[in-house]
Amino acid sequence: MHLIMDGIQGDKILRITPYTHFASLLSLLIVTFLFTVLLFWFSFDKDMVTAFAIGFLIDAVPALYLHIEYWIKNKGEEYEIRDREIILRKHGKEITFKNQDIEKIIVYLSPSLYKNSNFHLLAIESYHYAKIRLKTGEELVLTCLLAPRIDKALKQMKGVLFERRKKLFCAIT
Repeated sequence: MHLIMDGIQGDKILRITPYTHFASLLSLLIVTFLFTVLLFWFSFDKDMVTAFAIGFLIDAVPALYLHIEYWIKNKGEEYEIRDREIILRKHGKEITFKNQDIEKIIVYLSPSLYKNSNFHLLAIESYHYAKIRLKTGEELVLTCLLAPRIDKALKQMKGVLFERRKKLFCAIT
């Protein structure tokens, strides 16, 4: 059931969950499964194992780097996204940021996500994040470990400048 009450939608509590971990790692899990099936198909031929290992490392290492970076950044944080404010909960404290306190929201997306495609050739293509620039100069960083599509979760905020940027490797900078 999808309720709208008092300016908040029930599904806009953002936190790291097993589902968001899985959603971010899905491309890598699929590639791992396919590589394993192909290795069985080729009877674990030494040359095929070497080729698949190199291909897997080229895909997996950058994705795991982003996953760990995002997890460290948002570990222990919970965000409640409302029409007119964002509430950050961390270490038992609650901080409210009103829309008028926000300068702009910049979402950094891989090229495939930028085009709203769900097809990813590389595991890094599912990783993306948003920087919320406050008028005080502070920045909040919300990653895809909080919500599978952070851009869509933040889009409901009213009266806030919203910018989408394409980035091949979405490391937090």
